[in-house]
Amino acid sequence: MFLTVRIPPQKLFIAAGLAGGLAVGGAATVRAAAPVAAATPGSEPASRVKTLEVRSARRYQPIYRTPDGRGPLRGTMVPGESFEVVAQVAGPRCSGGVWGELPAGGYTCLGTTELSEETPVFQPRLAAFDQPRPEEYFSYLETGAYDRDRVDVAEPILPFIYGKRWRGWRAPAWDSLAAWNAGRASTHNLEGVPKYHFVEAIDTPRGQVLRRRDGVVVPADRVFIYPVDRFQGRDLEARPVPEGRAAAWVVAYDGVSVRSEPHAGAPIMASLDYHQELTVDAVPVASSEDEALRWWRIPDAVVPGVDGWVPAGTEGIRVLQSLARPEEVGPDEIWVDVDRTEQVLSLRRGNQVLYATLVSTGDGARWATPKGLYRVYDKSVYGDMKSRDDADEPYHVEKVPWVMHFKHRYALHGVFWHWGFGHPASHGCVNLAPRDAHYLFERIGPRIGKGWHTAYATPEDPGTHMRVHDGRLEVPDKRVAAR
Repeated sequence: MFLTVRIPPQKLFIAAGLAGGLAVGGAATVRAAAPVAAATPGSEPASRVKTLEVRSARRYQPIYRTPDGRGPLRGTMVPGESFEVVAQVAGPRCSGGVWGELPAGGYTCLGTTELSEETPVFQPRLAAFDQPRPEEYFSYLETGAYDRDRVDVAEPILPFIYGKRWRGWRAPAWDSLAAWNAGRASTHNLEGVPKYHFVEAIDTPRGQVLRRRDGVVVPADRVFIYPVDRFQGRDLEARPVPEGRAAAWVVAYDGVSVRSEPHAGAPIMASLDYHQELTVDAVPVASSEDEALRWWRIPDAVVPGVDGWVPAGTEGIRVLQSLARPEEVGPDEIWVDVDRTEQVLSLRRGNQVLYATLVSTGDGARWATPKGLYRVYDKSVYGDMKSRDDADEPYHVEKVPWVMHFKHRYALHGVFWHWGFGHPASHGCVNLAPRDAHYLFERIGPRIGKGWHTAYATPEDPGTHMRVHDGRLEVPDKRVAAR
């Protein structure tokens, strides 16, 4: 199950501003709010008015639906990040009395912000660091090293560098970079349970260190750095599947064998690797030896004109199923479908599949991801995940990326600590590879703006529909209306 450090909206930020005056730019004047244009579900809408000014938040700045510090929350800002203001509006319970209207909807008190020259960007910023790949895992365990790209050429995938104290990696820590550079003894070791996040890698004469937000540093070769899967799903708008075919993926860890005919005794033509993308016939056929068994045909499996066959109904292949939208979803509405049987998530517009990928839902009956029709009611660029205090198997994961809640303690989110996508593996959440989580986060509601940390659903922006099922279309309606 999923628990973030997010405080419930009704208890977060009793007042919008504390001490501090309001600094406004130029000859700006307080005026009425301006309407904004429509947008795709996850993005900030295009403003019909020019940006009035750019400001930055000093802390986790609250965003309200109305210019009133006692109103319902719309979201929060990332400390130190810039955001655009399209209008200034007078309102109560704000230090300085002036609220800023935001392009994505909502208002924030400008008294606890300051002018900024930095261009606002969607969060989170990604860390330039090359974490190990899954295929390097065993050699990394054996040698403690992996083939790492330099920071200046590493492809950013995650918002932080993630690691933990484990096995021979004892994670000695220094209170500051200065203490490390001075050659002093370490002050402590990281604890063994948490999965830690680090904000940057720093090269020093004594070797590379990973720095935490509080300034503590750990040598990069003395902490286990999580291998991160570069897997990503299929964009079916850019690469559509032909009529009568279906997108599929290999999920057997050791790969699967492709045979020349649909029976187990046929010659093996090729071997397909784990997570290899396929296109198969939409309907499996009976085995030529046993009609009770089904096989997927792979057109042009080895060379053009030569088909191959893999068995259906096993743990080797996952296939995107063509299922009708729920009646509660409009014919042109963007929504999310999660098939627990196939371990496949798809982003759809009405009945059209736009994107599909492998996921990991809850493992076993105890942790099963609950079936139902939901709405994604909040999104956070990252959040902590922690077990209950009385849990038999305690866990604590810092800064889980791209969190999208659809039910209390259940979310879609990115994962850096395993790469078993296509197999159940979670405590109830829907686990996505980092690239897939980032892709989905940007495309589903509630809408989130540049510089924001969290967005909450509203009656006007109720969040994207999401269906969780196991091949059956009828699921209970578990939507919670935004208040």
